[in-house]
Amino acid sequence: MSRKQSLSIRARRAEYRAQQKRRRAVIALSIAGALIAVAIIAGILLQQPAITADEVVLPLTLESPPNAEGKAWGPADAPVLVEIFADFQCPFCARFSMDSGRQMVETYGGSGQVRVEYNHFAFIGPESRQAAQAAECAGEQGKFWQYHDTLFGNQRGENEGAFSDDALRAFAAALELDEAAFEQCLASARYEDEVQADTAAGQQRGVRSTPTLFINDVKVEGALPFADLQARIEAALTESGSGR
Repeated sequence: MSRKQSLSIRARRAEYRAQQKRRRAVIALSIAGALIAVAIIAGILLQQPAITADEVVLPLTLESPPNAEGKAWGPADAPVLVEIFADFQCPFCARFSMDSGRQMVETYGGSGQVRVEYNHFAFIGPESRQAAQAAECAGEQGKFWQYHDTLFGNQRGENEGAFSDDALRAFAAALELDEAAFEQCLASARYEDEVQADTAAGQQRGVRSTPTLFINDVKVEGALPFADLQARIEAALTESGSGR
C-alpha cells in the first residue's frame, strides 16, 4: 500500500469517526429535548385544574365566631388566650380547624372565657403565602374566618395549583365577597409583610411545625383532639381563677 493510499484510508477513518461523533451528539440532544418536553407535559398534566366558584366546598356555617374581629375571636380580656400558628396548605392544620377548632368555637365562643388568635406560619411554599394574603383580603370584608375555613376545606395537595390566584378568586366569589375589591387587595400584595411578620414571630417563639398552639403562652404542638384541647383550656382557666 502506498503512503498516499494509507493517508487516504486514515483520513476516511477520521472522517467516519467525526461523523459518528456528530451523530451521537445529535441523538443525545434529541433525547435530552424529548425528556424536557415530556417533563413539561407531565407538569402540565399534573397541575391541578382551576376550580370554579360552583365547585368550591363551602364551610358548614358562614357565621363568624362570636366577638370576631379580624383573625381573632373572643373578648380581648378573656382569661385564656389560645394562639394558633398554622399554614393553609398543612393537612394537619385543616384537620385541627375542622374538628377541634370548630368544637372550640361551639364550646367557648360565647363564654367570654377564651380568646383565639390566628397567626400565619406560611412555610410550605408560595401558595401558602398567597393563601394567607387572600385570607387577610377577605378579612377586609369581614370574612376572614369564612375564608379560613374555605381554604382548609379545599386543600388538594401542596403547591400544585389548589391555591392558585384563580382558585383564590373562586373562593372569594363563592363567599360572595366584593370580587373587584378582593382582586385589588390580592394584586397589591399589601399583606405580604404581615404574613412574613407572623411567620417570623412564630420562628422566634420556637414554632417548628404546624399546627402549633400557645395556650396562655404554653406551647402545644400537633392537631390536638378536642378532649385534650379542652382539658388544657380548663386547666388554664382554673389556674387563672376563672374555672367553671
